[in-house]
Amino acid sequence: MKIRLLIQIVCFLVFSVISSNAFATWYTANGTGADRNDAVNDAIRNVMLQAGADVRIEQNYKNGVLQSDNVNIMSRSPIKKLVVMSEQTTFSKVTVTIKAFIDERFAKARCSGAAVHKAVLPVSFRFADSQAYQGSIGIEGISKELDKLIMENLYNTSSFVTRPIVKANLNTSNSPNMSNDFQVSNLSSLANRYGSQYIIFGTINSVSTSEVGDNVITKLMYIPTRTINFDIDVYDAINEQIIFHRNYTAEADWPFKQSEYIDLRSDRFKSSAYGQRVYELSAQVSKDLVAELQCKPANAKIIDLDGDDVVINVGRENGISPNMKFTLVQAASMSGPNGDNYSAYEKSNSVYKVVSVYPHAAKLHPVDLQNNTLNVNVNDVVTLQ
Repeated sequence: MKIRLLIQIVCFLVFSVISSNAFATWYTANGTGADRNDAVNDAIRNVMLQAGADVRIEQNYKNGVLQSDNVNIMSRSPIKKLVVMSEQTTFSKVTVTIKAFIDERFAKARCSGAAVHKAVLPVSFRFADSQAYQGSIGIEGISKELDKLIMENLYNTSSFVTRPIVKANLNTSNSPNMSNDFQVSNLSSLANRYGSQYIIFGTINSVSTSEVGDNVITKLMYIPTRTINFDIDVYDAINEQIIFHRNYTAEADWPFKQSEYIDLRSDRFKSSAYGQRVYELSAQVSKDLVAELQCKPANAKIIDLDGDDVVINVGRENGISPNMKFTLVQAASMSGPNGDNYSAYEKSNSVYKVVSVYPHAAKLHPVDLQNNTLNVNVNDVVTLQ
């Protein structure tokens, strides 16, 4: 009996280990910081985003040890093992590559909205005006570099389906004479063309150097600085409104000559005070966007009707699976006091269940035909329960 009991215990422990490992996966990510601890912590945040973790999950790494959980994160650690694969120090910056073994049962986001991967369309950065562009002499490629730095984290975040960056003349906030209807139509048509709910676009307001005047003595003593000032906006094509607008700005020493062309991907630029501020702001933008969008309600538009069934514009690539339930939200065209037309959405009692999933679409069937809304139309919206 004792031998049999011992065998059962061993089998149970082996099964538990196998089951635990079945839900765990190795992830690799890079991180940068002022020292090794900061660099590893930055890499941990990046690797957790890859795993689709709730953005509130954050663990602190110090001197080779994962510290106890922060008060704002889950009580159980999703990171089972962490290895620093490589480390490189250049001037005042440390870059590391880590490999983390993550238990995805604990890492996945707790908000229901994260169950569906949002489709986002990044639009390349543009300069606010000619003055902003003229101030970029020497670093004219800053718009492309911001595209890369900010969007690469979104590409590595499993909570999103991030489309390739597109160039588009959006003519939004810097066109005061343009009607709001035209702006909405412009953005919505772009979202429909690329099958995305959210459009992310940035506007560079200034990357100019400081002025010192013509005084020779002042020039000898003065350390030039350069600003970095840009806006980030997120447009929700289903609700037809800007849901995120934030300005990011900083100023740092600029040690380069006025007429010098700077390679923005060189160690010389990255290790400069200005380069580090650009990298820090870009990392902050990526985290802010994930925090803003990850737990937004998961919505989809109805693109076709098949009898009582409806077809929506999200599918397997967005994480849709059979038996997911959605509630119908009907769109209605309303007129404002000034004669402006706008869309309004009213939640109904109709519930639909996913019965078929395709790469970019899914078919839903009413849960209760007796109480189902009859006048369902294309462009109505469903939202995940």
